[in-house]
Amino acid sequence: MSQPLTDHIQTKQYANKLKNSGVIQLTGEERVNYLQGQITADVNQLTQNNALLASHCDFKGKVWSVFYTLLWQNSILLVTHKSVLDKSLSELNKYGVFAKVDITNQSDNWQITGGSGDLFEKAISDLFDELPSGDRKVISNVYGLVMSVESPEQRYLVLQPNNTENKLLLNESENSDLWEIADIKSGLGDIRETTINEYVPQMLNLQAMDAIDFEKGCYMGQEVVARTKYLGRNKRAGFILTTQTDNKDLSGEQLEYQIGENWRPGGKILRSGSEAGQTWIFAILANDTQVGSAFRVKSSPNTIFVAQALPYPLL
Repeated sequence: MSQPLTDHIQTKQYANKLKNSGVIQLTGEERVNYLQGQITADVNQLTQNNALLASHCDFKGKVWSVFYTLLWQNSILLVTHKSVLDKSLSELNKYGVFAKVDITNQSDNWQITGGSGDLFEKAISDLFDELPSGDRKVISNVYGLVMSVESPEQRYLVLQPNNTENKLLLNESENSDLWEIADIKSGLGDIRETTINEYVPQMLNLQAMDAIDFEKGCYMGQEVVARTKYLGRNKRAGFILTTQTDNKDLSGEQLEYQIGENWRPGGKILRSGSEAGQTWIFAILANDTQVGSAFRVKSSPNTIFVAQALPYPLL
């Protein structure tokens, strides 16, 4: 059995209990076909050993939620932010009544942990006998599932049923900002309640994260998503920015940029995280924004963020 793991911030040895993450579960014989018609990823590519990143949109192509999709026994799990879970669940159930599928909120039945470092890897190996190798690769047993995430560094997402006999023995931090910051540095756009139903997937750079399959058949919002790609109509994109101060959660806050002596609307923050006197954000800005460009938070004019390089090309 593993030894308790403490949160070593400086060495990036950490384990965050992700209390803001929730789980939607799909069961029933038509769960795969139904979900295939609802999300941007190709559900037919989902296997026990391979998770998918995807988004759920309305008919106008605006994103309700972004989530990891995993197989668990005879069900599909969608791991998403709790602030958008109820709305996404409601929209999925709106059409689910016409299929042999049950779609429920199972957040209270799962413990979700994210972390990195050799201590965390040791704790995982003690329960699962091995570590998944490769981005979004998955291993599972009776104790739950482990998904590998390789960007910006090797880390792992662990899902365990609350009723499992053996849990990871962790002295984890109650603050999930380290995992949040890692997601931001990886360039992962996400949706919160303050930004729900505002952006098409390409504005979140989800095409660069392999979260949109342009070859699959129809799904909710597919026509708009396809037009955005093939007609080049998208003028906004997601960017990583940072500032050398700690800040509260800034998701939903407006950014401004300077023209002469005036400040103009520049974009909106999707997610943020702070650690050791530095705050990282992922924000939607004009797609021609350059590295080094400065933006201020409208509600806090003295807080200046600077755009950083993305870890992938904007396709």
